[in-house]
Amino acid sequence: MIKLIAPRFVATLELIRRCLHQSFALDIGCGKNPYIFHDTVENYVGLDIDIKTLMEVSRDIPSANLICASSPKVPFRNDAFDMVICTETSEHLKKPEETISEISRLLIKGGFAVISVPSLNLPRTLILWVAFKTKKISKKPYRSLEHKREYAKFKITPHFEKIDSLFELFRERGLRLKDILTVQSLQTKPKIVYERFLSKIEQFADRGFSKIGTGHYTIFRIEKE
Repeated sequence: MIKLIAPRFVATLELIRRCLHQSFALDIGCGKNPYIFHDTVENYVGLDIDIKTLMEVSRDIPSANLICASSPKVPFRNDAFDMVICTETSEHLKKPEETISEISRLLIKGGFAVISVPSLNLPRTLILWVAFKTKKISKKPYRSLEHKREYAKFKITPHFEKIDSLFELFRERGLRLKDILTVQSLQTKPKIVYERFLSKIEQFADRGFSKIGTGHYTIFRIEKE
């Protein structure tokens, strides 16, 4: 169904496979992720607030277990899952700490979570900092209008958060950081341009921007203590 998996999902799958002794996974804010993750874990449950997306996925993958619910209030008991997946969700939330608390509550001791957020690469960080200082951008210079926040290596404006702020949220909720991957994304339209050309040079971009928070996506693997 998917001809070419985006690099961020390739990296996410890599971290998920490091946890494959876990057998019961919840994907918070799953969106269309079931197309990628459903067959990766033994027992997959997708949760999202968008019922239309869930219905579309359900038509294509009838065997997928999908639930419509809000991430700060997940309708499962404590210690219900071996693994939690939460990709590109925190940036949409007013209070991401509530969802991270839920992740900690839902995981068994020794269970793992794989969490990812988009993060500004270094050149874009510097450009936005200059634009902000010279008052060339609006009060909310978000990359996406749907985002409540953006993450970057540096807190370049009041509207951005340091990627390091997530580390503190993890620690406060008994989640220990195990792995971090930073991934570039050169995806663009038309899709054929990416598939034939840009996808082939992403690995070189990764080498140039591999520090935490300097890529387009930052992915964490964390363990419940």
